[in-house]
Amino acid sequence: MEFKKLEHKRDYRQGKYYVWQVIWAAAFVLFGLVLFALMPKFSQDAVKSAEHYGAAAGLGVLVMCGVPIAAVIACVTVVGLFIGLSTLFIWYGSLYYAQVIVGALVGQWLMGRTSELWPLIGRMALGVVIVRLCTTIPVIGGWVKLAVIIWGLGAISIALYRRFQPVILPGMAPGQFGQPLPPNTTVGGVQLA
Repeated sequence: MEFKKLEHKRDYRQGKYYVWQVIWAAAFVLFGLVLFALMPKFSQDAVKSAEHYGAAAGLGVLVMCGVPIAAVIACVTVVGLFIGLSTLFIWYGSLYYAQVIVGALVGQWLMGRTSELWPLIGRMALGVVIVRLCTTIPVIGGWVKLAVIIWGLGAISIALYRRFQPVILPGMAPGQFGQPLPPNTTVGGVQLA
């Protein structure tokens, strides 16, 4: 009887691993190009929000864990099934969009800030390639990817929050808002009737 022990080679020792990494990097750049072209102002806001490291990372941990739990809870009822499944799909897509946002920030660190769309897309492409290279490091690549996803999810969440919150300037009187506020609303410590 003859026994041969099969030895499993690490993926990163094979050439096809790197070919697939190039394909994935190109897919991320194309994904980012489409999203930045469809939502240019939101993408710029999300990249600016990623500059707040602590807030983005803290909120990213909450969104990473809390959204899927809330979506599964919403799926328990028939009425919430559509909302829960939609939320899960959007959350899953935002995991990839988060990496593009952090890639755009890395590109801005290297090439300087810009507020124009196409230079931002160029910086995003460079940054995404760098982020993808960092995620291919054999031992720590998975941790880098997790940190990038959490950071990017937090930045997207901050940008969404700022989009849906009304902007109140510090010197603005309570009655000068563009739309009426509901009764018993407190603004700057002053309760409105």
